[in-house]
Amino acid sequence: MNKLFILLILSTFLFSCAEKTPFDKGEPAPKFETTDVEGNKQTIEQHTQKGKIVMLYFWADWCPTCKQEFPETQTYYEKLQKEGLEILAINVKQPKEASTKFKEQFGATFPMLIDEDGKISDLYKVEELPTNFFIDEEGKIIRKIVGWVSDKQAEVILKQQK
Repeated sequence: MNKLFILLILSTFLFSCAEKTPFDKGEPAPKFETTDVEGNKQTIEQHTQKGKIVMLYFWADWCPTCKQEFPETQTYYEKLQKEGLEILAINVKQPKEASTKFKEQFGATFPMLIDEDGKISDLYKVEELPTNFFIDEEGKIIRKIVGWVSDKQAEVILKQQK
């Protein structure tokens, strides 16, 4: 009985530690439509069809890591957009005003998308913030990173796709 109980506990632990990857590399990125803080319609397709690598950056203003990394994200966006990187910052389950404030505070020049009802983050199965998905020119997922994405990581991912 004790051995069975220990085996059950061990199995539960091992399965709970397995990485929760809702998407495999090469799967099509879920499609969505929303607006940005300026009221412009935004879709994933309109950015991947430009031949760019798109980084979907899921964030919220209450997330300490998001606040810390935002200035660096803006800096490497300015550098890497010329090489084909597009960043779409998706504010998770917050009103438009939160995105507008962040955009002004950090001088963000990449599109700031609204996901007030959480439909996009649910579509991408976002469980932690920040969560980042890299999408190739064909609209396929090439990488998921939970946590801070450094300029070096973004640069390496971009170069691997070119």
